[in-house]
Amino acid sequence: MAQQQKQIQIQFRLMDVRQLQFVNLANEWPEGEMQINNQLQFNCETDKRIVRCNANFEYKKNDITQLILGVQTVFEFTRDSWSSLYQLEGDQWILPAGLVQHMADITIGSARGIMAVRSEEAGIPKQILPLVNPGQMLRNNIAFKRVPQQNPSGTIPLDGTLGNA
Repeated sequence: MAQQQKQIQIQFRLMDVRQLQFVNLANEWPEGEMQINNQLQFNCETDKRIVRCNANFEYKKNDITQLILGVQTVFEFTRDSWSSLYQLEGDQWILPAGLVQHMADITIGSARGIMAVRSEEAGIPKQILPLVNPGQMLRNNIAFKRVPQQNPSGTIPLDGTLGNA
């Protein structure tokens, strides 16, 4: 007998997109391909039903940092959706891998737009974040334990590099 899985519709909204940092360290913009290192972090305020996704990108040429971009997206869940993610055993909220991937995709897309605008404003050649498939990198659920007055976080490095730009 096949076991039926309960389908849950998760409702949340994008509350904010923030540029945390944009630092151009290059005296003169280098020519040729650059290495792009990156990192994703998720943190949560369980009492407010808020999840934040931070994406950090570092452009390097010959191991010298040229540019740093930090972007944060803030998501708020409906009360019912947040409750449906709670697991009594473990006293934690579980965000399914597919949801985490979707949130990462929104964050990376936001970073892509910010990078295009900010590189133009800074007068440097247009920098583009390479295409990324969060589904290939974020394969596991993320758990947030109930921790009063603190923001537990999980850092998920994305393969160490997005490639060359």
